Amino acid sequence: MREIFAAILEILNESSPYLILGFALAGVLHVLLARYPRFTAQITGPGRRPVFMAALLGVPMALCSCSVLPTAIALRRRGASKGATASFLISVPETDIVAVLVTVALIGPLVAVYRPLAGIVLALATGLVVRTIEQRDLRAEARRASVASAPGTHVESCCEGNPVADHKGNAHSSVSTTSWWRRALRYGFIEIFDDIVPQLFLGMVLAAIIGVWLPDIGPDIGGGTALSYLVMVGIGIPMYVCASASTPIAAGLIAGGVSPGAAMVFLLAGPATNLASIVVLRAEFGTKILGIFIAMIAVTSIALGALLDLVVGSLHVSEVVALHEHSGSSGFQTACTFAFLVWIALSFHRSRLFPRLRGNLARMVARLSPR
Repeated sequence: MREIFAAILEILNESSPYLILGFALAGVLHVLLARYPRFTAQITGPGRRPVFMAALLGVPMALCSCSVLPTAIALRRRGASKGATASFLISVPETDIVAVLVTVALIGPLVAVYRPLAGIVLALATGLVVRTIEQRDLRAEARRASVASAPGTHVESCCEGNPVADHKGNAHSSVSTTSWWRRALRYGFIEIFDDIVPQLFLGMVLAAIIGVWLPDIGPDIGGGTALSYLVMVGIGIPMYVCASASTPIAAGLIAGGVSPGAAMVFLLAGPATNLASIVVLRAEFGTKILGIFIAMIAVTSIALGALLDLVVGSLHVSEVVALHEHSGSSGFQTACTFAFLVWIALSFHRSRLFPRLRGNLARMVARLSPR
């Protein structure tokens, strides 16, 4: 149990600065998208173009796989399709410039060039497939509504291009007298935060448990084999690991005998998603789309990893020059973790979780007390 608590604290220390940044950016993005509808139309319009634009928008953003969640959900609730949202979710952590530079140092320039290109391919492939399934479901829903309606009654479909509504179904007001930074803070650190932080925290706990219980795989899985690819997907998808932190782990795997392609599968599947994001995205995407999202990440990551092994072949991948070691938490990380936990407690208080827990505890004590 002590190891699990330590793992949870490690995940919080690593992610809390980026999560705070992510919630702040979500709020700013919400204000900007409301103020500049032409920009919003590039991401929320019909067709496949928003999927490509979302992937490109994610390239310059230095966010990890957890901190991108609030920003992506802000896009989704401004009208972006599930396909465009999926493309953005994958593109942001996969093209992190810091991770690319670390890859050059630890693994080599070939893998460092291949990695962001593969990340964009993964984002586009997943986003386009998710959009196709989403549109098919919307058309089927519109047909069912048309059949159920009376003859001659016009039925509005819920396809792309409808007026934007928030997550409670209310239209966004175009004019507000509140200052922009207050609206941004309220949206990022109250509305979005209160919606997703319970699931996010649960996902972090589950990811920590898996990380503690995960057995040492070492060289047992071999090099570029189907088994090694499957093991890397099985490890990468549920784990919380950002793009930068995944790089030295992949370097250590290569040093231990895992092929560059299998390590690439981990580099793609790991930052693309984790249990924390999966728990949150189930509410936003639905179970069916979420399953397709995860399946596309798994299949495309394996295909791109196998392609890298074919490209590398007998070429020599540069030797690992450093291995990943946890150097402890900085004072800044500790302060961010403390602030994040305090805000979680306030969020639970706002949602009246604490009063409900106190009431349940009081009733339990009353039942157990002798009469």
